[in-house]
Amino acid sequence: MDRTRYALLAALAIACAPVAAQDAFDACEIFTKAEADKALGAGAEPEPVNPKVKRPKVVSACTYYSAKEGKARTAVANFRFARTEDDARRAFEDERLKFQTKPMLIGGGSGFWSAKQGQLHVLKGRTWITVAVGGAKPVERDAEASRALAEAIAKKL
Repeated sequence: MDRTRYALLAALAIACAPVAAQDAFDACEIFTKAEADKALGAGAEPEPVNPKVKRPKVVSACTYYSAKEGKARTAVANFRFARTEDDARRAFEDERLKFQTKPMLIGGGSGFWSAKQGQLHVLKGRTWITVAVGGAKPVERDAEASRALAEAIAKKL
């Protein structure tokens, strides 16, 4: 297929994209403070909000902070959305193959733990969630706490 045809098909695909990609989304409405308290222990606090900055229509990441035994800990959930389930599955598998991973079954979806990143990746439908619970360094993150958090989030999707 020549480049002109490819460019035309790409433009058509973009024009026919689902409207849902433009809908408002706030990750902190899915990943709540109660879930962060459970993952980090009581006292988890959300990212501070700057009242001078208008909140964007789409917020794809949510982070909560806490301290345990004098060490800072975070619980983070990042959401990515693909146009189709096939697109999501291909991207997810490509990411899985980049790292030495540990497969995990997450209710209603597939997942893997990447110790190198210190993140749990979960794919459910066309939604890809990346979850990390623990310290700043990947080795300080907890796979089981991340799994429990991902299970709670996945139930809502």
